[in-house]
Amino acid sequence: MYADKTVSCIGICQSPMLSIETEMETLNEGQVLQVTTDKPDLVEMVRSWAGESGHTIEEEHVTSGVTTIIMRKGRVAPVEMK
Repeated sequence: MYADKTVSCIGICQSPMLSIETEMETLNEGQVLQVTTDKPDLVEMVRSWAGESGHTIEEEHVTSGVTTIIMRKGRVAPVEMK
């Protein structure tokens, strides 16, 4: 699948969730972000974050210990002003 942006978190990766969130913020609704990682705990964090943030994981596969996650950016919920 084509990705509009990619984030590689293989090996040493400083602040991987910050990198993923920052790249996702640059995308428009419906665009695709590809994340690759060799860290199983990061895969779980990305799954959880995507669900909480309204993004859809469209593909996930593992090859030689590296997981590739393909996410489509969802609609960002409006922030309520008080």
